[in-house]
Amino acid sequence: MRRAKKQKRVAVVDFSQFEGSNRRMATRATMLFLVVCCLEISDILFAVDSVSAIVAQVNDLFLAYTSAVFAMLGLRATFFIIDVLVQLFSLLKYGVAIVLVFVGVKLMIGRFYHVPASIVCLILVGAIAGSMVASVIQEKLEKKYEGKMSPEVADRIAKIKGSPFASPAPVHKAMQA
Repeated sequence: MRRAKKQKRVAVVDFSQFEGSNRRMATRATMLFLVVCCLEISDILFAVDSVSAIVAQVNDLFLAYTSAVFAMLGLRATFFIIDVLVQLFSLLKYGVAIVLVFVGVKLMIGRFYHVPASIVCLILVGAIAGSMVASVIQEKLEKKYEGKMSPEVADRIAKIKGSPFASPAPVHKAMQA
């Protein structure tokens, strides 16, 4: 006796329903296709905006266009790298926030005061590295005081341990019961 396979329903967009389409051909796409289209359109809009801003400041057009292209290509990859790092280091989001606030303040005061590139680099690297080091120290302190912590902190640690990127550690005794 054969069992019928359970079919999974997926929302689709049926392009054959549009006016002027050929009824013999049925082209379909999932909702992910629409999401990707929206992402690519927003990428193009941001690229046009950033290219015009770069061209206004850089005299060499080849340098301006290639820097914009490489920035757009690297932006999505950088997002995924930071996403994984935020899951590994619990305080990294605060380091990224410090970097964004610093860049915003630097842009606002840029007309009045020039911040040297070495200072900018030091602050950016220091904020990211400091938040990573603080995350490691926090994790070690949490392991040290694991038996003496409040239920709220124990729940937070349990959520971190459930993450696929969490470091292996013994399960809290209260959680086993």
